[in-house]
Amino acid sequence: MSLIFVVHDAPEPAQFGAMAAILAARLHLPLAYVEPEWQLARYPDARQHVTAAGGLVASGLIWHERLGGAPAQAVPDWRALAELPAGRDWIIALGAAQLAELPARLRTLAERGVRHQLVQVAAGARGQVFSRYGITQTDWGHWRRDDFGRWTTRAVTPPAGPALRIVLLGARQDHWAAYPATLAALGDAADGRPWPVAVAFVAPQRALPLGDLLRDVDGVLLPGGSAMANVAGQISAARYTLAHGIPTLGLCLGMQTMATAVAQEMLGSDRVNLAEADPNAAIASFVALADTAGLPAHRLGEQRMLCRPASRLGTLLGPRFAVRYNHRFHLNPALKSDLEHYGLAISATDSGGSVADGIEFNRHAFYLGVQGHPELSSAPGRPHPLLTAFLAAAAIRAESRPGRRLTTRPA
Repeated sequence: MSLIFVVHDAPEPAQFGAMAAILAARLHLPLAYVEPEWQLARYPDARQHVTAAGGLVASGLIWHERLGGAPAQAVPDWRALAELPAGRDWIIALGAAQLAELPARLRTLAERGVRHQLVQVAAGARGQVFSRYGITQTDWGHWRRDDFGRWTTRAVTPPAGPALRIVLLGARQDHWAAYPATLAALGDAADGRPWPVAVAFVAPQRALPLGDLLRDVDGVLLPGGSAMANVAGQISAARYTLAHGIPTLGLCLGMQTMATAVAQEMLGSDRVNLAEADPNAAIASFVALADTAGLPAHRLGEQRMLCRPASRLGTLLGPRFAVRYNHRFHLNPALKSDLEHYGLAISATDSGGSVADGIEFNRHAFYLGVQGHPELSSAPGRPHPLLTAFLAAAAIRAESRPGRRLTTRPA
């Protein structure tokens, strides 16, 4: 057995394991890693990628899943690398914070009789390249990230002519450097459409109102995330899109802020808020799972959500659909009846029927949210149907507006 360390001096969580995953797929080898320590103050979503089995790992490991490999093997520390199953070589992903200790760790592994190789990743004129024994491995490709943050060997060209205008809430760094799965999934859905998609990032902490920023867009995507500083801006955006008929899709936290926006409109009060973001809110729109009998304190991993047959979610996904979850709060049961009477349908639940897993507003062309993370189930050539439906709704809005005509991609 030989351990092939992929040395990539990139500090961003979104890049952790990316080039190692590419090499593992190219060489048909398994991938292992020791989780780095992350600067959570700078990258709060660095470790928000939830695996199907229910683990929370570095967000950059989405690249390994998107390439179709078996789950990457987590090891607790460097010493455990020597205990990986023998009989084949292993690719080992390294983060920038781990490079300082690499020489000492390699000596220890060598003393234990473990062979190793080093593969360097460096920036070249045509993208990131691999080198081994000081020789650039041109046959392994030149890799760069496209407009959706996805790694590719193809030339990256910006959209030409009028494009679908989509706003993704969050600073560019949130999606490009910390949690890349949402932007990548949006790109997967855009690949299958006949017209280009242009994405604009709007930081939800910026000065409000958001009307000037959202007035002329075709769709708004509200992502998940652990930063509660984003909640006020997400709610403000959701209230605007609710009032102006702009297609809106919410994922996890995004669903929670969409439902809160409807609750604020229904009750005529901005004192409705998530208990997680404001424990002193007069009315809690989302409350801790642990406060409801029979529910877990933290819902993690892949589970089935049940969709109502007559709902938009049911039409798109069918009666049962597998989604990954990572949340500790759920829609306040005390508000469900009033919200449904107001027009916010609870269109999907967990298998027990207690947790609201999907919402949609009946008096809106496309105002839909899910409590899970469908972006984690997207891949090139296999976009998630919710993202595809969202872009289709945005295209209808674009084509219906005076003076707007989308440009069809060249064949």
